[in-house]
Parts: sequence; structure tokens; C-alpha cells
Amino acid sequence: MKLNNRFLFGMLSLLLAAVIAFVALPTIARQTNGKTEIVRITQPVQKGEQITAANTEVVEVGSFNLPPNIARSLEDVNGFYATADLAQGDYILTTKVSMAPISSDMALNSIPSGMTAISLTVKTLASGLSDKLQPGDVIRIYHFLDTAEEVPELRYVRVLSVTDADGINVDNTREPVEDEEKKQSATITVLASPEQARIITMLENDGVAHVALVSRGNDTLAEELLSLQAQSILETYHPELLEKTAAPDEGNGETARETVDTSPDAPNTAAHSDSADNETAATQH
Repeated sequence: MKLNNRFLFGMLSLLLAAVIAFVALPTIARQTNGKTEIVRITQPVQKGEQITAANTEVVEVGSFNLPPNIARSLEDVNGFYATADLAQGDYILTTKVSMAPISSDMALNSIPSGMTAISLTVKTLASGLSDKLQPGDVIRIYHFLDTAEEVPELRYVRVLSVTDADGINVDNTREPVEDEEKKQSATITVLASPEQARIITMLENDGVAHVALVSRGNDTLAEELLSLQAQSILETYHPELLEKTAAPDEGNGETARETVDTSPDAPNTAAHSDSADNETAATQH
């Protein structure tokens, strides 16, 4: 006896419905309703800071769709170091922590040849620009002993980092979250030539250094100003390194100009021109 196609289709539909009702749906329900414990950040943790019980908590959450490398107990990450900035409420993944201490000052890993990183003390709130400095800023450093004086070698200096009294980076790019105490700047680390570093060392032991913001967020202007500073230092301390060519250029009969590379990567060369005129042109940007 032949079965009606409609009958077969009906039986298959009932069978499929039974599988969905008694197998698939319970499985999905168990997965979505299941609970598990994970480690969560309770206050912002900057890159390089240590994960401890003070900045984490263990909470129970739904286990559905959690990444397999999430930390599920404090023992999994306690004492580890964050390899990325972690915000309040973030879950901790094993890919974002490291057993070995790491440096949060990435700028210190790429100091140009011939340059140095050196810190100066912020002795008063005003002398450190009222805790407003940020990495990448170009500043001018003044010296005060009996009178305030400009330091020609420190007219344009790039800031690498700002730290508090414990040597922890201060992030002045954001406002503190609720109940978070704002860190006070204690030192400013800058990128300096050896000549600038010697002068900063002397200022540390003689009077007070004040900083003034010259440029922020304008990379083109910053590079122009830093090039002017490099040229000024070269002309003052190493005039013998300036390449002077008095003979006419054989190709076009013009007198070759004095040329010196003033980039931080090549402090021994710089484009030679009237420093005062170039500075005026740069600061008008």
C-alpha cells in the first residue's frame, strides 16, 4: 500500500518538531542559562600595571558565548602585568596579561640615535603647567634662580611622559572617573640631546625649572620647531660639523647652499639658515 506524500511530509514534520522541542531547545537553554565565574576589572589598569585583588573582582555571569581564554579565577592572573590598558568593567583575557613586567613607556623603546631621555622635577604645580602636560607636547623650559631666564638650548623640547611621585605614568588626556583620585605630576621626561641633558641636570640642582607649552597636536609645527632647536645646538656646540661649500655648482652655476640634516636621528647635520628668521616663520603657523 502506497503512503500518501502528504502523510510522509506530516510525519517528518512531527519528528523534526519533537527533536527541536526535546533536544535542541533544552540544550540551548542550558547554555544560555548556565553561569560561570570570571575575573573583572574594578578600576582602570594602565599598560604595565600589575593585576591584583585590589583592582579586580570575581563575578558570576552567563557562560554562553564567553571566549575560551577568559580568566575565571584570580589565581589565573594575580600578579600578572597588563599588556594593554584595561577599563573598569573589562573582562581579563589571557592574551592581555603577561607574567613578566613590561614597560608602559613605549617611547623609551625608540629613542633616536644620539638622543637621550632625561627627567626634570616638577617642584610646584605652576612649574609643571598645572598637571596639563601630555606625551608628544613640545615645551619650552625656563630657569628661575634670582630672575627668570630663557634657556636657548631648551626652547623646544618634546615630552615623552609625565609621572607621579611613585614613577607611575600620569594620563592627563582624560578626566578621573568617579572616586578616582587625580595623580599629581612629579617629574617630566623629555627627549634631549647630550647638551640639553647636561643643562637639565644643572637646572635640577640650581633653582627651579618652569615649563611652557609651545605645541600640541600639530606634528608639522612640532617637527619644524625641533629642527630649529637641533640646528641652534649644532651651530653653538659643533660648528665644525657644518658642511660649507663655497664653490659654484657645476651643473647650474649657482652657489651651493650649506646643508645640514637637523632631524633627531642625525644630530650631526642640519639645514643652515638664519635661526631667528626660521623660528619666526615656524611659530606663525
